[in-house]
Amino acid sequence: MNKNQKTRRSRGFAWLLGSGVLLGAALLLTTSCAEDGYDDDERFDNGVSGQALSAISAEAITITPSADGKSQTITWPVVMGAGGYQFSFYDAANMGEPIVKDSLVDGCSVTVKREEDMNYALELKVMGSAKSNTSDASEATQVLFSTFTATYKTIPAGADLNEWFAANPIPDDSIGTNLNYDLEAGGQYTVSGLLEFDAHWVTLRSNSKSNPATITYTDATSCINFAAPFNAKYLNFDCQGMANNLGAFGFTKAPSELVVRDDDTGFVIIAKPVTIVNCHFKNVNGYFFWDGRKGQKIAATTFLIDNCVVELTPPSFVKAGVIWTNNGGHINDFTISNSTFYNLTEAGDIYYFYQAGMYRAKDINMTSNSVTYKNSTFYRIGYLNNEGEWGNYNGMNGKADSYWTMTDCIFYSCSSKGGVPRRFLHGKTYSATSGNVTFANNTYMQADGSFDSVGSYDTSGTQIEEDPQFANPAAGDFHISGATQVARRTGDPRWLP
Repeated sequence: MNKNQKTRRSRGFAWLLGSGVLLGAALLLTTSCAEDGYDDDERFDNGVSGQALSAISAEAITITPSADGKSQTITWPVVMGAGGYQFSFYDAANMGEPIVKDSLVDGCSVTVKREEDMNYALELKVMGSAKSNTSDASEATQVLFSTFTATYKTIPAGADLNEWFAANPIPDDSIGTNLNYDLEAGGQYTVSGLLEFDAHWVTLRSNSKSNPATITYTDATSCINFAAPFNAKYLNFDCQGMANNLGAFGFTKAPSELVVRDDDTGFVIIAKPVTIVNCHFKNVNGYFFWDGRKGQKIAATTFLIDNCVVELTPPSFVKAGVIWTNNGGHINDFTISNSTFYNLTEAGDIYYFYQAGMYRAKDINMTSNSVTYKNSTFYRIGYLNNEGEWGNYNGMNGKADSYWTMTDCIFYSCSSKGGVPRRFLHGKTYSATSGNVTFANNTYMQADGSFDSVGSYDTSGTQIEEDPQFANPAAGDFHISGATQVARRTGDPRWLP
């Protein structure tokens, strides 16, 4: 930039800077080179004066993601005689709450945050200059673009998914390819029985993060089963019709000939991650995940639940698990993060949170396996009749190749039989120097105001023995005001002040 040029500071948006610095969740404003068409340099005559400026064509605006995918740079050509450019940026599904609104940019590029699976809209208006006696373009240029991976098919709102997939079968030649099925924003859908994806790699997602579709389970046999990678994203689930002897999700009960077993291990190995992210569940009447029936050896190498809220409504005390893989299934690396699981029923409860079965990492030719809970909130699970246990890991406990992480979580009235720290490790003590176990900043509180004994399990010395002071748990509101939990930012982040 010419040293005599002056850089205007942007107006009306606190985190737009002309300094070339990207602030965390913010936006970078960059300026162009010396011959940018502006009139700031009095010695430079761009030859444009006394006229209305033209809008920039949408085709001339380019959008380039950063290498890490966390930001995107929007650029446009110089308009001679312009006094700047007015820039606005939106989530296209929520235009009423702009991400950036009417900010004056004095360069020809802007860098904004980029999120996966978003529909974005931008508006760019060429602004006139008093010095050049030019006036604003008559209208702004509008551009719509998406960061969604390619949609395979869109399922119309109102569809019963069992009927729709029966009428629109997944092609067998797609095995190994992720097929993204979009559900319409705000749409209502049903699952009226066992929805079986078998060997097909399917993603079910809303086409809007801010206005998710809802899937309602309407029958006792309603369940989504798979023997391949599966992803659910940006969806609401009402599992009111399901019975407690099935899960909201599960491994395929009877794999077809399309499912390939590993000749060495005997397992059907799901090598790509199974992910349930940004979803909200209510009326889960039993298992959240169930691994089918005995003898069907299916193993997920990675299973991730992230940014979800799950309301459990077991009809009675069920000696089963929220996550259950004790019928021949296996999850090698299991993680829950930024999520809430809670139970408000007075007479219903589930014995285990996670029952991990008999298998070890080496059984599917993996070098290690893990269980991880981080930044999550758990409320009244395994509390009834002093019977509940947090976990039972049979094939993993005490093994040098098994790793356990429980950090920044809040447990309230959970695992009354032995307490959460002990049952997390299934009662096995690991060497403090082994590196297998990590605890930090957890709250283990019972309903009577007491706290679980950490014994020889959580030896971090970081446990929080203070009431998290949930706002209104009876209404599913777990916002916290406990001073130490707030200070350390523990529990599901959605409940932090």
